[in-house]
Amino acid sequence: MADEARKTGTDGAKAKDSAEKIKEIGGLVAVAVGVVAVAAVAIGALIAGGQTAATVAGSAAAAIGSMVGAYFGVKVGTDQTKNAIQGQQAEAAKAQVFAAHLPEGKAEAVVNQVMDAAKAFRGAK
Repeated sequence: MADEARKTGTDGAKAKDSAEKIKEIGGLVAVAVGVVAVAAVAIGALIAGGQTAATVAGSAAAAIGSMVGAYFGVKVGTDQTKNAIQGQQAEAAKAQVFAAHLPEGKAEAVVNQVMDAAKAFRGAK
């Protein structure tokens, strides 16, 4: 079983998936703890009353909104980057398969075309 996992690389993929899940859960827990702490301060200020209670509660609401917005903004950006990288890797794999099936006589011409296309793409940015 372990030999087959080494051949197929499934152990590494599972470990990577587990690490990603732990990072996601850890980030969410950190945000939740921060939100609870700020909310506790706001609730404490409201219970204590006084002139500054509304100011503290408003500031706490702003802090909570900022933390939650930042977390989900970073998460969405990270997920999109991950998807883009996976798409790029898939396209690279396709290109390698196509390249492996080129006739020897045409390989150099095709490589030159690929290099020209890559230079044009970089120049267009």
